[in-house]
This record gives sequence, C-alpha cells and structure tokens, in this order.
Amino acid sequence: MAQKKASEVEAFLSRPDTSFPVVLLYGPDPGLVSERANKIAAQSGVDLTDPFSTVALAADELEKDIGRLFDEVRTVSLFGGRRLVRIRGAGAGKALADAVAELGAEPPQDATVIIEAGDLKKNAALRIHTERGRASMALPCYQDEGRAVDQMIDEELRASGLTIDRDAREALRSRLGANRLASRGEVRKLCLYAYGASRITEEDVEAIVGDVSAETLDEMIDAAVSGEVRKLPNLIDRLVSAGTPLFQMQQALLRYFQQLQTMREAIELGNETVGRMVERRRPHFRRKAAMEAALGTWTLAAIGAALRRIEADILASRRESALAMTITRQLLLAMAVDAAKARVRPGPRSN
Repeated sequence: MAQKKASEVEAFLSRPDTSFPVVLLYGPDPGLVSERANKIAAQSGVDLTDPFSTVALAADELEKDIGRLFDEVRTVSLFGGRRLVRIRGAGAGKALADAVAELGAEPPQDATVIIEAGDLKKNAALRIHTERGRASMALPCYQDEGRAVDQMIDEELRASGLTIDRDAREALRSRLGANRLASRGEVRKLCLYAYGASRITEEDVEAIVGDVSAETLDEMIDAAVSGEVRKLPNLIDRLVSAGTPLFQMQQALLRYFQQLQTMREAIELGNETVGRMVERRRPHFRRKAAMEAALGTWTLAAIGAALRRIEADILASRRESALAMTITRQLLLAMAVDAAKARVRPGPRSN
C-alpha cells in the first residue's frame, strides 16, 4: 500500500520519489499540509513560474465537473515538459475519490497531481483509493510535536545566521500556534526583528511574537455571546489563519455557556444581580462588558437551548469533517444573531 506513517513523511520529502505522480496530503493542520505540498511541487520538475504548466483547482468545483481534472492532467504543456495540477480543499467528495482511483491505476504520463485535504479517517474513500493505487501516495500531516517545532525554528535561525537563548526558545515555542505556515511566519518575523544581532533573547520574543490566538479566541467568544455580529467573521478568520483547531473554538464556546448557565441560575433562582455576579467572577477588564451584556441578555431557557445546539453541532462537525469549519462558523454566527436579537427586545436583566 502506498502510504507513509506521519513520522516517515519528512524523510520521504527529503528524498522525493517521482514514481508516485499522484500525491495526497491530509491532516488537521492546513498550514503543514500546504507547506509540504509546496515542497512536493518544487521537487516535481515543473516550472512553477510558468502559468501554462501549473493549474490550481478547488475540490468542491471538481465534484460538479470531474472531467476538468482529466482534461488538465492530459493536456500537453504549451512549451513541453511536465504539468502540475494542484487540488485544494479535498474531503469526502465521491467524484474526486473515484478519479484518484483511476489515476492511481493508470497514472498520467507528464503530470503531477497534488491533493490537499483536511483530516481524513481511515475509511475515507479518498484516502483508501490513494493508498491502494500503484502510482499514488498518501502522506499524513499532523500537528507539530515539540521536536518538529524545534527543527523549524532551527531552520529559520540558520538561514538568518542567528542563535537563540534557551529561555527565549521556550518562550517562542509557547507562543507558536498549530498552523505550520503561521508559526514559520512568526519565527521569520522574529529573525527580521533581530537582524544585526547574533543571538535572540527572551526580550526579543516578548517584544515581537504575540500570543495572538488566545486573545483572539476570547474576543471571538465575547463577540458571539454579546451579539457583536459584525466583528465575529473577522475574528473567526484570524483564528483559522493562525491554525487554531476547531475543537478549541467549539469547546471554548461550550465552556462559556456552561459558566453562563451557572451564573444565570443564581440570578433567576437566587435573586442575585448581574453586577454582583460579574464582580464575583472577576473577569479581565477587557471582557467585563461582554460578560455583563451576555448575562443581561441570555435567559436560563435560552442558555439551555444554546447548549443543546452547541453539543449537536459539535457532534455533526465530527461526523462531517469536511464541513466542520462551515458548521462551526454557522454555529458562532447563530449565537451572535440570537444575542443581538435578544438585546433589542426587553431583556431579562436583573441589576
């Protein structure tokens, strides 16, 4: 079977095997998948600067017209040489999986096909057909472990002629997110900041590398529960770009509503006031207004209904991994819309 273990992928990429013209890369970290796809593209022998030799296709569009894929892989390059077909956003689509089975059995003669997918289960048709094909290779891409993060940091430091203190390295690792490309970008920004020096210090890390994902996650939750509908899409996009796992976004929303339920019970059943409940929780001053707005907006019944929907949508996103981001985005926006509607009606506030 043409597949590699996650621990074997880097070694495979360092010694490219061109006998597999169809390559599937999959995993929960889109940055790592994209970075490795870039490496395979660079090793394919295709002139990436020639627009007539490369084409990028969206998997969802191919599901509507899979013939486009076969047309592209069979097209002869205008100036000769190999062609590169790169497919992004692959998931549970049947048409693409069937096409990969055909291409794996009868590979294209002068084309390399790179497919980028999300996290695929063992029984996913796309993964199965790739692994079974004689000319196709499946490469799992999982989130960086500590050793891989250190390797990426060392690569960028060597390229910039810099070293780093032990404390500075620990501080840097703690601030890097789950997205390989975003993390590499942060390290490159740090190296640029330290240009002219020989060693990066902990002060350099604190000055230039921010733990953006944690702050943005709090902002996103506050926007959802307090009805800030206009702010929410940008906050979601920032988290996705930073590589924040969807389950972290989902669990943060679930935990907040569970806390909100406990506080609202004390208000409705224990004759507490919104102001006193917020003071007891002692939130960060930046989050205080959002918590007051949420407590004054969401009734106990509405919180219960929201919790049931959150749990149902989390389950749905796990069953339909290809739609997980869409489900989560719609869930967050629905929470914000409900909060916004409740704020313009006479609310349940108890002060």
